[in-house]
Amino acid sequence: MRTDVPELDRDNHEGEAGVTLVSPEVIAPRLPPLDNSVAAQLYLAQWHLDRGAMSEAFCLFSQAARSEHPTCLNMLGRVFEQGWGTKRDVQEARRLFECAASGGEGWAFYNLADLYLNGDGVVQDRVRACTLYMEAARRGVGKAFNMLGLIHEDGYGACPANVHHARDYYIAGRDCGDAAAAVNLARLGALDGS
Repeated sequence: MRTDVPELDRDNHEGEAGVTLVSPEVIAPRLPPLDNSVAAQLYLAQWHLDRGAMSEAFCLFSQAARSEHPTCLNMLGRVFEQGWGTKRDVQEARRLFECAASGGEGWAFYNLADLYLNGDGVVQDRVRACTLYMEAARRGVGKAFNMLGLIHEDGYGACPANVHHARDYYIAGRDCGDAAAAVNLARLGALDGS
């Protein structure tokens, strides 16, 4: 069995590449539920963000993060990373992502991986980025599979280019509903005529 391909849910049978596939819930436990008032703050914060009301979004994300729920910490990290309603502060974003990741938030691993892949506010470290994307994928973040596919297709850091591994990751991402992974899978198919 290859150890560099993540384990995923495909009805617990052998995958095309001979990888034993298991549910992401087996790999990473679910986050605790959000309190209803905190969930409402997150919903309203996102609603304001989608409408361009950045100051209101920032206030609500900040209030929600006081709960210290990993999802809320991750979202406040995104606020600081992007500068939504506040001054952009990548160091604060990284700190919040790390706190959220330590609480099990899959998207926090993904967001940290992006920082390390691009060297945004941290020393660029593609090997660490790959490890963090892998952890995000284990926690059910479908978009992480697309990034792992791109990394394996191009060969970053200590990861040599391997189109077969890239295809496996794109398939996993597509199966998790990530549209970019589906597009990249189709692109690979067009390149090799399959």
